[in-house]
Amino acid sequence: MVFLVMCCLLGSVLGVVVSLFGYAHSFHASSSRHTNRQSIIHRQLPSMPTLFAKSEENQDEDDDVISNIDANNWRAFRASLVAGQQDDGSSKAKPSSSSSSWAYDSGKMIEQGSIILAKVEPDFCYFGLNQQYFHKSVMLVTYHNENDFTKGIILNRPTNLFLDDEDFLDDDGEPYFKAGNKNSTGPDKNSWRIWFGGDVRGLYADEFEGGTEIVCLHSIQTELARNVSEEILTNVFTTNYEGARKIVDANEASSEDFWVFAGYAGWTAGQLEDELNRESWYMISADSETVWNELSKQRDDGTLDPRDAGLKTWSSLMGMIGKQDEARSVSESFADLTLKEWAAESILFNSTLPIVNESDELDDLLKSLSSSISDSVDSEESFVELAKRYINDGIQGCVLRGSSKNRSPFLLQQQKLHKCSMLVIQDDEVLTVGVLLNHPMTKTHPIPLANGSDVEVTVRYGGSFGIPGIIEQPIIFLHCKSELKTGVKVGEPVSKATSERDECMIWICSEQQVATAIEDGRATSTEFMCVQGFQIWPKEDTDSNKGILAQLVTGDLEVVEETNVEELWKILSSQSRLSLNTLDKNFQTSLLAWGVGGKDGNSTPPFVYDSTVTTSQLADDSLRYWTEAFLLGRVVSAGVYDYSSGFE
Repeated sequence: MVFLVMCCLLGSVLGVVVSLFGYAHSFHASSSRHTNRQSIIHRQLPSMPTLFAKSEENQDEDDDVISNIDANNWRAFRASLVAGQQDDGSSKAKPSSSSSSWAYDSGKMIEQGSIILAKVEPDFCYFGLNQQYFHKSVMLVTYHNENDFTKGIILNRPTNLFLDDEDFLDDDGEPYFKAGNKNSTGPDKNSWRIWFGGDVRGLYADEFEGGTEIVCLHSIQTELARNVSEEILTNVFTTNYEGARKIVDANEASSEDFWVFAGYAGWTAGQLEDELNRESWYMISADSETVWNELSKQRDDGTLDPRDAGLKTWSSLMGMIGKQDEARSVSESFADLTLKEWAAESILFNSTLPIVNESDELDDLLKSLSSSISDSVDSEESFVELAKRYINDGIQGCVLRGSSKNRSPFLLQQQKLHKCSMLVIQDDEVLTVGVLLNHPMTKTHPIPLANGSDVEVTVRYGGSFGIPGIIEQPIIFLHCKSELKTGVKVGEPVSKATSERDECMIWICSEQQVATAIEDGRATSTEFMCVQGFQIWPKEDTDSNKGILAQLVTGDLEVVEETNVEELWKILSSQSRLSLNTLDKNFQTSLLAWGVGGKDGNSTPPFVYDSTVTTSQLADDSLRYWTEAFLLGRVVSAGVYDYSSGFE
């Protein structure tokens, strides 16, 4: 009955859960902000604000000076003023120059043409755990309206991807050919190198996200080029692919004269200002020579590898604004390594990698992914038969664990699932629900006893859903004690298994049943687990999406053998309430329980690019940082991470 009530509760919130399936912690520059956003390519420049107040006695003199300053040269004018203030010792902002180029920290002034430098946050490691592409990013603001929207492109994420003209589609979904010649028999021979510009309408955007938006930067100043472009900074123009093609087709430039960015970063009104107040970014004013110098280095460096992830560009600009000491102090960090792994996964292209169509049927999908199936899967059982078995029998009551692959699928996101131990408490035709067992939290739950005292039980983090304020979910109590499964039974088995298998299964029970068992001396509080929150996998009515099934057959999650469940439970039961003193022990205990659940990877894990840290070690370190940041509430390991070996 307890379990049936739980299923009803879960079913009642399904509609809310599905609508919140994309819920996550607050993001910088979320990809949701492009919805219904019109193209900004041809928007007019916003009017220049008044920067300096004038007294009546020097009004005419100032007018003579300012009238000779073109709007596009305001930044240079401000740079000279800042330099003068620096000479007088009246300002901390110091413009730096190399030949005629310059850059300076402009404080919190946001304007089109500004450069945004990511500020490393060692005390939180946010960009090491999520949205790694923003770590040490250099962004150019291409549009800003404080009442509307701010848009920028990341300048220092070059890929090794080159696209031909036939790879770009027009508004009708057809490949572009020479302007005015739609009957051309073949594509042009232009080759366009691609930069990752941001997560909004980026490289991997689908049609529901509006597809990929292309922004082309150039410095071409012919009449045609100016007509199809917008000047966002002196000698820095943006256009779309169609505009770039028109310039090339007119023989006024070649494709090599353009820097082509796929996607952008976006902020809603006031959001970037808030992030500046939280000191997440440096706002920089720089001249066009600085922009082109850095972009040219990326383009012309024959040894450049996308896995370098533009770190040198960020360090160079940090040095230009006098922050070189800060840049050196945060070099070779944990977040640098996860950024390199993001780059290896997202912007390093290899033509030998298989491309799987999302509309493939399940059988075809499984066959196409055969090379990535976990080594723990029985090789004598076909992947299709394995899938059918899980579909037909269900996995309710099974204990799952995180992947044993040499490169964890949860290194860059959902770190909570890396080497996790998870119980599936519901699996039907609508959804799969699981609760994580290996993440003690910092709080306890009091269980009132008949004698008036309370027994404190450590609360475990079960998953993203059921967070107070989003979906209120009752706490779940579990046990795995054989003596409580006979006689006066405490709860009922989670699984749909037959009675002869019940002793191997985990049971679910109510708080009152826990209290009664403790009062009667049949169990202690440490023999129960108290879990809050859960993981959800909705199932769509298609063969290619069976909820959690895809992660099972690709080895992202693995089924723990029933004979190992009791030992796994025993190990996890030794964990304590999370605190600074129990952090290390709890973490190692979690990894030990995972190891009991199955075999480790059979081959040596690869190293992170240009480092001596393996991807397996980095994934463990990512889980450690996630535990500190989201469960403990502070990253206590910041500053003690060893770039050459990970955590000691």
